[in-house]
Amino acid sequence: MVKPKLKKNDASDVGLKASSDSPGGDPPPALEKDECEPSNKALLTTITSLRSEINSIKSELCATLDTRILEISTTIRGEISSLNQSIQASISDIKSDVARHDNTLTELQACASNHSDTIATLEATVERLSTELKKLDEKCEDLEARSRRNNVRIAGIPEGKEGPKMTKFVSQLLAEALSLEEKPLIDRAHRANRQRPKQSDPPRPIILRLHYYHVREDILRKAAENRNLTCKGLKINIFPDFPPSVAKRRAAFANVRGMLRGMPRFRYGLVYPAKLLVTHGDMRKTFTDPKEALDYAEKHLSHPP
Repeated sequence: MVKPKLKKNDASDVGLKASSDSPGGDPPPALEKDECEPSNKALLTTITSLRSEINSIKSELCATLDTRILEISTTIRGEISSLNQSIQASISDIKSDVARHDNTLTELQACASNHSDTIATLEATVERLSTELKKLDEKCEDLEARSRRNNVRIAGIPEGKEGPKMTKFVSQLLAEALSLEEKPLIDRAHRANRQRPKQSDPPRPIILRLHYYHVREDILRKAAENRNLTCKGLKINIFPDFPPSVAKRRAAFANVRGMLRGMPRFRYGLVYPAKLLVTHGDMRKTFTDPKEALDYAEKHLSHPP
């Protein structure tokens, strides 16, 4: 154990105390310088040893920290490198997808442009064909109407009443019903081409073709003058034979004609193919749209002049 080094003052105090305690009053012997040197050397040795140990511990700690930091740094660098590679791979995939989508969009734009041009051409073609088809329909309708211009329809004759000779029966019927001077010459006659009706249903009309057009006009004129035709106890009606499309358009004016029939000072008539001609005083109007004609009739019916 290292003894503590006495200070100078402490040594003098000890000497004084020893002198005072000595019986003879003689001063104690002075401490020698050589006696203190071993203690100082031991203390210095201890301090040097502690310093060496501290430096050793410091070196070990620094080495351990450096090693650990190097390990952590290496691990982090490896993870960062791996993550960077993964990110680069993902970015490369994304770039490939974007490039592929860009190519697809370019192709789609080109296709859309081509399709747009094709559609524009098709629209023009469809419009042209629609116009031509309309003209052809009108021509076919006109040809059909011309083929029927000598035809007449007779409604109200029961099924089977005509017997085996249709033309002879119809010729006799027209002569008696219309008081004709002679029997009209009929090329052919037959029932409307549809299924035979039930006993409770109205009979099919008879369609006949007259040999002479002026005879057909004379028959229709007399039938229009006498709307209550009867023959052999049968009430019959005689009409022109129009193509189905024309007959349908003319039938659309039936309601308007019924309204105008009860309105005084109004005259009306259907002009071929399907035009309603209305005369009111000095004013004359022509309608091809049944709705417009109906609005006109309702307006004058609710607000009569």
